[in-house]
Amino acid sequence: MTSSHGPARWIRCAVLAAGAAGAALAIAGIGSPLRAPLVLVFLLAVPALAVDAWLPGFGTLARAVVAGTAAIVVDTLAAGVMVVSGGWSPRAGVVAVALVSLLIAAAATAYRRSRAVRTASDDGEIPVA
Repeated sequence: MTSSHGPARWIRCAVLAAGAAGAALAIAGIGSPLRAPLVLVFLLAVPALAVDAWLPGFGTLARAVVAGTAAIVVDTLAAGVMVVSGGWSPRAGVVAVALVSLLIAAAATAYRRSRAVRTASDDGEIPVA
């Protein structure tokens, strides 16, 4: 990885840490003036970063637009399903968004690994796990 990715990596880690703090506050039910902004960071950043893992060939602006839009879609669908099913609560919403984001990121990781194995086997090499 080149040094140009250093600041972006730090920013992503800081945003994820802030979002995780907001999610922890929401799930624990702790009232704090920072809770609402940190939960908002979580609800926007976590799905966006999960979708961003699927977009390695896109430009920076395109990745930001697609990932941001996908984050709004994930949040809206999670809220809509919870309202229709009668199970709406802010805590459950945070957990639902976290689980959907985890599934999206895990699928991207599994896809990249399977693609790497296929590429290595096409070259006649034995893939190493």
